Amino acid sequence: MAALSKKELLEEAKKQSEALERISRWRTYSMVLSAIGVVVAYMGFTGNAQHRIAIGVTGVIVLLIGVAFAVVCNLGIRTGRENVERILNAAENGK
Repeated sequence: MAALSKKELLEEAKKQSEALERISRWRTYSMVLSAIGVVVAYMGFTGNAQHRIAIGVTGVIVLLIGVAFAVVCNLGIRTGRENVERILNAAENGK
């Protein structure tokens, strides 16, 4: 594999930083989804609706999906930041 120039490394770091910003927005959406799941689950399990168990279970499922998505986003952000740091170090050291 050919070594990349400093300019190419900096451009790659910029692209990855922009991608991390998009992932961060998705993480925010996942937190909103989790909050909606909590509200729906609470309403389902404490409400007077005829199908309250089904509503409560649906809320728990939405909550779990939101939490799982947030975990994946956090993992991607953490490893992405480490990768950008490595790219910037390589550009700075000329490697």
